[in-house]
Amino acid sequence: MCKCNDSQTAACSINDPCATVTTQAESITEQIDVEPCVIKAGPVVVKIPVVIAETNITIPVEATITLDQRVMEIKRIKKNVFLTQSRLIPFSHDSHNCTGILFIAGFIRKNIEYATQTCPSGTNVNVCGDIRHCTVQVPFNFTTRVTFLREPIFTENTAQSELEFFTDKLEGCDACADPVLGRNPCDQNFSFTEFFNEKPFVELVRADITEIDIHTNPTSSCQTPTEQRFTQLTEKIVVNLTLKVLQNQQVRIIAVC
Repeated sequence: MCKCNDSQTAACSINDPCATVTTQAESITEQIDVEPCVIKAGPVVVKIPVVIAETNITIPVEATITLDQRVMEIKRIKKNVFLTQSRLIPFSHDSHNCTGILFIAGFIRKNIEYATQTCPSGTNVNVCGDIRHCTVQVPFNFTTRVTFLREPIFTENTAQSELEFFTDKLEGCDACADPVLGRNPCDQNFSFTEFFNEKPFVELVRADITEIDIHTNPTSSCQTPTEQRFTQLTEKIVVNLTLKVLQNQQVRIIAVC
């Protein structure tokens, strides 16, 4: 540790290390290749995700963001796109054969880094402040039509069927009357078949974001006319998404040794 008097404080502060680094060489662990165990050659049926549609969509979004402090400058904005809903409804209308309606909802996660003014400038043109950050979510949703590269496979449930039995054992109040012939009310038989289909799902392949940030009601002073201060900004965003729609289907392939 550096020992210094008042006259040497500045020099010692410069010479003192602010961090230390230690390194250690790592040895290589030898490995042995393992041959995987596979099925024998021949036809085989597998269940795999099949691409049924792929589309590129442009979404215009406008958002107003209010920050907690007065901002002098936006330093950086990091953006990520997330989807919170993806639903596909097959369209059965004859004029739109081999198409479906896709419902998508999500948000843009934005981490905004900005500079603030923490000390009053007065007549001084120099301004000091802190770098802060704020994370917000800008929601979006849209509905679009997609054309199937391969139609999804769905099997509808069957209509309920009812089986009735004949009886001639029913008798009325009149003992001399003939017996009542017809449906046996004591027995009923129903049949119904329910199919459980594979639900289509969406993968986010690519997201391109282009935006313009407009400062809302900025203020400035005569001493520093080039420095604006604002707390609110309006963003006009164009989001371009590439989406892939898939469904798990059974596919026959040929296994080769």
